[in-house]
Amino acid sequence: MMNNDKKWIGDLLGGPLMSKESRVIAELMLSDPDENNWQQQIVEQNILQASSSNTAKRYATTIRLRLMMLDKGAWRLIAEGSERERVQLLFIALILHSPIVKDFLDETVNDLRRQFKEKLPNDSWSEFVTNHIRQYPVLTSYSDSSITKMGNNLVKALAEVGYLDTPRRRNLQPLFLLPETKEVLQRLGQQDLISILEGKR
Repeated sequence: MMNNDKKWIGDLLGGPLMSKESRVIAELMLSDPDENNWQQQIVEQNILQASSSNTAKRYATTIRLRLMMLDKGAWRLIAEGSERERVQLLFIALILHSPIVKDFLDETVNDLRRQFKEKLPNDSWSEFVTNHIRQYPVLTSYSDSSITKMGNNLVKALAEVGYLDTPRRRNLQPLFLLPETKEVLQRLGQQDLISILEGKR
């Protein structure tokens, strides 16, 4: 079935997990700000310490859209929990907002691990895109540089959460979900993701 819907890609262009910024945004979201308060915190107070107000607004919008995929309990863990809890929950927010990430993890990363491969090849993202263009013609609406940037963000996110040792070396590593992470997935009715995230399927 052909799918020309940008929802599959979500906002992968917006950046990788952005853990430090996401902690700040989760804290702000927990205070339930109105639009004025939101703008004041992001632009005037520059709570993200961004280089410009446009950058601040862009990051804040991307992170808020991703965090909206989770619930308040998850926001609290992102704001107050350990770095490991935070990045696992941010990765879940990313795959719920950009399902293309889940498919890449399932079809490429987990497949390599099943074959006992040690590295994620440099061309794995471009190969994945080529293989999905017929099913998702929406990919053709992005420029080559945008597709490359999405791939870079995805690789960085995989390294941040722990599937890869670094974005450059790309050595594959096993990932075990924390009990808190599994609990959030169950609350969200997304327990099917556990086997994909742990590469057991």
